Amino acid sequence: MFACCCTDAGMEGEISMKEDFSRKNIISGQAAMTDESSDVMSQKVDACGVFEVLLDVEAEDSCGIVPDTSHEAFPIVRQVTGAAFAWNNGCPMGLEIKRYDRILTVNGEDVLGRHTERQLDARDKRRMKLTLKHPVERELFLQKPGLVMSWNNANPDKTVSANDRIIGVNGIQGEPNILVERLRENSDIMVLTVLCYS
Repeated sequence: MFACCCTDAGMEGEISMKEDFSRKNIISGQAAMTDESSDVMSQKVDACGVFEVLLDVEAEDSCGIVPDTSHEAFPIVRQVTGAAFAWNNGCPMGLEIKRYDRILTVNGEDVLGRHTERQLDARDKRRMKLTLKHPVERELFLQKPGLVMSWNNANPDKTVSANDRIIGVNGIQGEPNILVERLRENSDIMVLTVLCYS
């Protein structure tokens, strides 16, 4: 479902991924319109791409975010439904919850992958406040050998780090198995589309 992650330098050449094809029910919801949500709605995304949302989840079982928790310490948004979808319909530009956004906190608590679904459970809650981070999309033009390490040395202001997501290889986007095959192709030059979170 999701593209593979970049790895630490010590894992060069290794590619691993976990696929989760479970389906979640789509729920309905509406954006919260309280004094607190008015404050949240008037904010802007900070320079690092971090922003907050306040979801009205009173009649919901979930806040409407289906997480990808394939990396325990780095949960991201896989799908937006219900209350989160309603938020997107009424929020200012730039504060939309999008696929691949990193989930940082839920109601002030740091989010850990193994607990993400429990933390996003909306039962017995009226509102949920989430802190998220939009990634920055970069295209890397790489030459073998050394690929990413060479890129990072030549572009210190645009480095690729562990947990960044590869979403395209040589102009092709798709399922992880397709991207892995493209990565294995014998090519002297490779163009990667990467979502960067640092």
